Amino acid sequence: MKKFFKPARIAFYLLMLLTFFFVGLYYAGWIDAGKGQGLAGGAIVLGYGVLFGGIAFIASFFIAFYSKLKLIIRFNWVLLLLLVIAYGITHYRYLQRKKPKEAQPNFKKTPTPKTKAEPTAMLNFTDTANYSNSEENDIGLGFFKPNFFEHPTLYFYGNITQGKTVLQHAPQDSLALGRDQFGDFKLISAPPYLWPEAMNQQFGIFYFKVITVGREFIEVEVNSKNGQTASMNKNQGTLLFWPEFLLTTNTISFVSGKEQTPKIKPLANASKVNISFANMKVIKVTQNWLKVDLQSKDNRTLATGWIQWSDNNQILINYTLPNIQPSP
Repeated sequence: MKKFFKPARIAFYLLMLLTFFFVGLYYAGWIDAGKGQGLAGGAIVLGYGVLFGGIAFIASFFIAFYSKLKLIIRFNWVLLLLLVIAYGITHYRYLQRKKPKEAQPNFKKTPTPKTKAEPTAMLNFTDTANYSNSEENDIGLGFFKPNFFEHPTLYFYGNITQGKTVLQHAPQDSLALGRDQFGDFKLISAPPYLWPEAMNQQFGIFYFKVITVGREFIEVEVNSKNGQTASMNKNQGTLLFWPEFLLTTNTISFVSGKEQTPKIKPLANASKVNISFANMKVIKVTQNWLKVDLQSKDNRTLATGWIQWSDNNQILINYTLPNIQPSP
């Protein structure tokens, strides 16, 4: 038994465990074990590391028993070198991934990579969170936010046959996103007409205005410039009707030429809240009214009030969304 507990052999057991733990992690990355698994992807990759490390740890006892001490010492130096290299590579990749976010904390725009099917609309599209109000635009029912973590490819459908399921329809087009070496989303393919209401491609965030809602399909506006629509599988993302959507906004402001004075109640003839403020943040939604925090430039709440956000199916506010740059 004493043979198992020599310092060099104890070091050998630990080095085998740690080194092959990293081997398992890199093997999982090489075979894309966690790809398309959403939040479970990290646990799957970690599981490979634990599996490889555990097998190596058990095997190290047999190797140590049948190997001479001098050979074990040589193994230790080799394993230590491999462990340092693996840690160095992992730490370097971590720093490289963090570096762009530190240099540009306000979310940099990712240029669209060149592909065989470049979407001409998206090539000119600027990440934006400001709704452009128009007397001709219907505000729709809300917005659809696809989940590219679980569904990397978003399918667009044409005419829908009532009574048939999603699987019984053939898609006409698709929007496909992949991941780069840093885990950010990158465009693989998209239809040339695609122009979402708002987007941040790097983070996989897209918002499409919803026109109609069915049991399995939703009709969305795939080009916010010309009003072109298509149908999507409702289960490939999150449907946000206007009240839910407005509660996700960072700040709101009045559309130019339609400024209001906040009221103390959601009534047109209610008393006004006469206070100077810089920002508004939504805290409650009714059919046509919003209760908002009236904030200073440093986001301190000065008071609360009610404003109208829609009138005659027209929106009266602009808004900014998390992780999306407002248009200049």
